[in-house]
Amino acid sequence: MGLVAGLDVGGSSVKAWVADSDPPRVLAEVSRPLTSLRPAPHRVELDPAGWEAACRQALADAVEAVGRPGADYLGVTVSTLRQGFVLLDGAGEVLGNGILNSDRRGAAYAHVLAGTHRLTGHWPAPELTLPKLLALALEEPERWAATARVLFVHDWLVWRMTGVQVTEASYACAGGMADVTARTWAADLLVECGVGVARLAPVVEAGTVVGELVDGWALPATLPVVAGCGDTQLAAMGVGGLGDGVLTVVAGSSTPVQAATSTPVEDPLGRPWVSTHAAPDRWAAEGNAGYPGTFSGWWAGLAGASPGPRAPGLLAVTAAPYWAKETWAVKPPVSLLGLSPDTTAAQVAGALLDAHAYAVRGNVEDLERALGRRAEAVVVCGGAAADGRLSRLLAEVLGRDIRHASGAGAVAAAGTVLVARAVGAHAHLPSLPQTMLMAGDRAPHDEPYARWCAAHAALRAALPERE
Repeated sequence: MGLVAGLDVGGSSVKAWVADSDPPRVLAEVSRPLTSLRPAPHRVELDPAGWEAACRQALADAVEAVGRPGADYLGVTVSTLRQGFVLLDGAGEVLGNGILNSDRRGAAYAHVLAGTHRLTGHWPAPELTLPKLLALALEEPERWAATARVLFVHDWLVWRMTGVQVTEASYACAGGMADVTARTWAADLLVECGVGVARLAPVVEAGTVVGELVDGWALPATLPVVAGCGDTQLAAMGVGGLGDGVLTVVAGSSTPVQAATSTPVEDPLGRPWVSTHAAPDRWAAEGNAGYPGTFSGWWAGLAGASPGPRAPGLLAVTAAPYWAKETWAVKPPVSLLGLSPDTTAAQVAGALLDAHAYAVRGNVEDLERALGRRAEAVVVCGGAAADGRLSRLLAEVLGRDIRHASGAGAVAAAGTVLVARAVGAHAHLPSLPQTMLMAGDRAPHDEPYARWCAAHAALRAALPERE
């Protein structure tokens, strides 16, 4: 029994949380904004000093909000976005800005991952860490020559907390840099493409005690610091997604659809991204519906409208029906089709919600194809699903029962279990949400879903491949 603290770092904010360990229950959560820098087209960076200051302040505020003595704490952990990284020199000084996951400077170098899906679990994409490192090495040779260590954002924060440099396995995978089956660096690939392994830290599994907390983090020094894992993996674990036969839909700005498996998935089409999961004997197979949550949030902020009754013929092409190299390399222009002078803001909001559900349906069905079986449970969580509208619509669009995780806390629930188990305390794995939305009639959605998929394909076909 005791408290666990953690940081959950995204591209626009950091959430610090404190939770009871058994059963996991969030006691405090504090959010602080994070600033992304855009110095040039396709460049998205972070100021490490600014991000660290925000993380320290958020954690201090969360600890203060709980107000319980430091002796109650079992440990602290971290989860972050997955492809971002920071460079250090031999003295441990940061070399310039870090590079974030949405940065696309690696576009000309992504080809090094062609044909490596069986090895790395990933198809080529400019946003992956390996192509971005190759771009940096060729475009900024002096900075690369001075680099002694490459740390993912998670690893960098853990190092700032402990002074110990490691890389958690799911981040190595998410960067396209790991042998996903062996759960370690893909050394031959990295040497062949010129990155090598000398600048990379030892790989550890999620739930490993990395070291003891240093002063300045609002918690007692010597507190165990435990490696977290990818933010999607941790959210899935927090709603029972480590179980067999469970598909987890993590609806946020983007919407990953993930399954846990006992062996790495080998898909003949090479579509899912495959990474290690939050347990040492589990892997994650993942699709992604794109950014439908971003567009729904944009419209809500712009028009102030909640989704209204469906307008016949109105389609929003704002998401992807399946996750693959071709749908990522050639994205259709964001489009609203079927508008008329009578279209209302609420109907547009409804079309955006439809697009979110349609994209999830396509990704669920494609991931089930790759897995070779139908999922026993579909769980929906995340900020873009918090009000329950997406879950209710998915029960109809999929024609299946949907388990809905209301409220925040999935990452905290999983992080609490990771820490408790790492230090030898009792902790149960989070179970599936109890809220069940019963399957609806999907027949009325089949025709608009087919039209939506066709519109997506037609708009993609009109564009050249983006490289």
